[in-house]
Amino acid sequence: MIRYISIRNNYLSALFFLVLSSVCHLSFATLRCETLSMNGADDWYPYFSHHKINKMGIMGDVVFQAADRAGLNITLNASKPWKRILFDLGNGNLDIVAGVLKTQQRQKQFFYSSAIHYAELKIFVRKGFSFPYQQISDLVGRRGGKLRGMSLGQVADDYAFDNLVIDDVPNVYSLLLMLANGRLDYGIFYGLTGQQEINKNTLSTIIDILPKAVTKEGLHIAYSKQSPCQQEINQLNNEIQTMQADGSIERIIQSYHSIELSSGRNK
Repeated sequence: MIRYISIRNNYLSALFFLVLSSVCHLSFATLRCETLSMNGADDWYPYFSHHKINKMGIMGDVVFQAADRAGLNITLNASKPWKRILFDLGNGNLDIVAGVLKTQQRQKQFFYSSAIHYAELKIFVRKGFSFPYQQISDLVGRRGGKLRGMSLGQVADDYAFDNLVIDDVPNVYSLLLMLANGRLDYGIFYGLTGQQEINKNTLSTIIDILPKAVTKEGLHIAYSKQSPCQQEINQLNNEIQTMQADGSIERIIQSYHSIELSSGRNK
């Protein structure tokens, strides 16, 4: 009889701690999902920016407006290197990245929205050292550069891996400086953003952008598959789909064209 009571008490104690643990875990998950964490690539205006108050770029504005409409809170994380941002997203230390190209490897780690906008990747060269460019094979035999962790799109990535010599650089300013100093034959970056960086750093007499794009790629919102906030992520993504249908996203895009791009497009 004493043994039976002891076993029964042990069972009740274990059951109590199991229930308590479940309640604590539920509370912890709920607290974590009161706010979704977001980040994006730096030096990527008009698509994303950490530096413009109330003007986070097309991709950032889409996320914040969708969250506001859905009654969700978004916290913008501090600026980090692009590869670290993707690492955080893949490991669940970040919920959302506002602006990502879709590749086969990334699809294994992240969920995606449909394409929010499209951007062209262009060839940047030093003035006086231009060359005819019509297709990516024209880059064979030349030394190029791109931002560390940046995709060129799945098809271009695959071709570059097998055929091209492309150095990784930490940021767009370093890319332009290496071109200006003759350390690279070409750089690949987003046309609109690169033009703004050229203007900002007074490099327009030194750096040219070739007219034909390497590729035109869809920009997506990426969500972590490891985030504990999948319900909120689904809610946010559904709102983004609604915004695409009702024209809200197009109005955000056009606001950047009228404010930032009225002097001409490199798309």
